Amino acid sequence: MSDALSYRMFRMNALTGDIRSHEDFEAWSDDQAIGRALEAAGPYRIELWREGRKLAAISGTGGPGELTIAPTTE
Repeated sequence: MSDALSYRMFRMNALTGDIRSHEDFEAWSDDQAIGRALEAAGPYRIELWREGRKLAAISGTGGPGELTIAPTTE
């Protein structure tokens, strides 16, 4: 059994917030997962979730400027 953590990353329209796609993936830490989300942003707004908790919100190109990273709970 893997010790990696499970995440879900939503790609959304940067202006309307409509969900375009989502991706489930595993990472060893929240920091690693947030790094992956930052790389994926491009033209999309990205929301990164783990276990029902939003970890990060990143605005896409052309959307309102935003980078929100939730504090850790551990």
